[in-house]
Amino acid sequence: MLGPTSRAENLERMARDTFDVVVIGGGITGAGCALDAAARGLSVALIEKDDFASGTSSRSSKMVHGGMRYMAQFDFGLTWEAAHERELLIRLAPHLVRRLKFLYPVYRKKEVRQTPIGLSLYKALAGFRGAKHARASAQTIRELAPSLDPAAVKGAWTFYDARADDARLVFEVARTAHNHGAVIANHARVTGFERTNGRISAATVTDSIGATQIEVRGRSFINATGIWAHDVAELDASGSLSPLRPAKGIHLFVSAARLDVRAAVIVPSGLRDGRSLFAVPWGPVVLLGTTDTDYTGPIDSPAVTHEDVDYVLNAINGKLQTGLTTHDVVAASAGLRPLVAGDGGRTADLSRHHAITVGPGGLTTVTGGKLTTYRRMAADAIDAVCKQLDVKAKSPTAKLPIGLTRPLADVLAETNRAATELSADPRLGIDLVRIYGDLAPRVLELAAQDRELALPLAEGMTTIRAQIAWAARHEMAQSVEDVLAHRTRMSLADRAGGTATAAPQIIAAELGWDAERTARDVSDYLAKLAAERGPVAPPTSARA
Repeated sequence: MLGPTSRAENLERMARDTFDVVVIGGGITGAGCALDAAARGLSVALIEKDDFASGTSSRSSKMVHGGMRYMAQFDFGLTWEAAHERELLIRLAPHLVRRLKFLYPVYRKKEVRQTPIGLSLYKALAGFRGAKHARASAQTIRELAPSLDPAAVKGAWTFYDARADDARLVFEVARTAHNHGAVIANHARVTGFERTNGRISAATVTDSIGATQIEVRGRSFINATGIWAHDVAELDASGSLSPLRPAKGIHLFVSAARLDVRAAVIVPSGLRDGRSLFAVPWGPVVLLGTTDTDYTGPIDSPAVTHEDVDYVLNAINGKLQTGLTTHDVVAASAGLRPLVAGDGGRTADLSRHHAITVGPGGLTTVTGGKLTTYRRMAADAIDAVCKQLDVKAKSPTAKLPIGLTRPLADVLAETNRAATELSADPRLGIDLVRIYGDLAPRVLELAAQDRELALPLAEGMTTIRAQIAWAARHEMAQSVEDVLAHRTRMSLADRAGGTATAAPQIIAAELGWDAERTARDVSDYLAKLAAERGPVAPPTSARA
């Protein structure tokens, strides 16, 4: 388990040892590569320049899905691959990846004939024998989406995909890699490479927290930095990559009290682009999105624009009669998809397949892909590394549990007992298990040792103060942003991003900050939220 000193100890070990594989990038692809390599018995170092999942991997639509629209592009292979990976993840991480019911309304007569055929094919490609798609009655439509007018649709169907907390999935994959021997560190930036006999033999790494520099030696190096892949490749003078075409996707979050949906609702944009959007229930909020547009700005700071907001709200309001305005938006996020460039056209039409390239200096780069297929991407990347190292070891990750090694029912029962002893909110046990898996009872141990930590962060929240302390003590969180944006996801729950609670003070106490350091970190975090959210949901002041 990761402890209070794990990060410093890991950096010391990185400076001392030589690794079979050095993975650069702590998003879902990098974490997946670290787990796959470590599970094959290779020694692994994982380096992330900011925080785990701080980039694209925390800004997805929170869905693990096969992608029905790929069938419309006749990419049945990608649909099959993604749907099978979805089923694997539901088995390997049932607390993090759970089935989600979708409501698919259609508005044209020809779609009434086409839709059940498409859903049957979608199910067949996945080989999923669980709940089937079904025609939705007017009553079912009212129950799942009360604001959707049954009279306006020609028909509707329900079917199933899955959802996940994307950032938590990244962290749990990284933690599982650590449990298999990987040495991991966040806030550590690769700033250069050293070469021996023409091949990369070491990476120069700057620790952003300790302001020190180390050399991390390795027999092979993986560039799994997504949209930043070219930045890393440029550090290797011999490296070259196929061009990437950044595609921006934004999401808006509105209070669940403002938009009542009890399934993920597919909403056509109503525009010539032919895209569909989603309204996805996600805890106290509903996620609305996503867009898919070309992006040419700074890749470190994509932002939501007025055009993005108008596109999403106009589409949602056109089908769900709620009259949402920018004032209803409590949070927003913008991320960039690292798509492999194609021959013009829309970014929405570019392939979501991944690509593996190996440069002359031995730098293996993985680009493209999607959250759902990260395990396959990682396996392919480590296959390429094993070929370089002349290692014969197959990927075991299709059978490797992530964050949950005991039956889910047993963990839930133990967690519920501990929550009852604390007289906690009845929802707390299941909420903690869905986040922490096996470690949920350990989080409640902190609360039992200090009853102040058993208190909710704010009235009506199930998030308790112990979760903030846990992130700082056992999850390598180094800042307010790390805790509130990537460990607890409070950045998506309200305008203050979680700062109008006791969270900053708990973080400060755990990390040994004074008042000035705490205020500066909170201010930096709120400024970043404001820049990303653009014209909506300006963060309110933090708690004094």
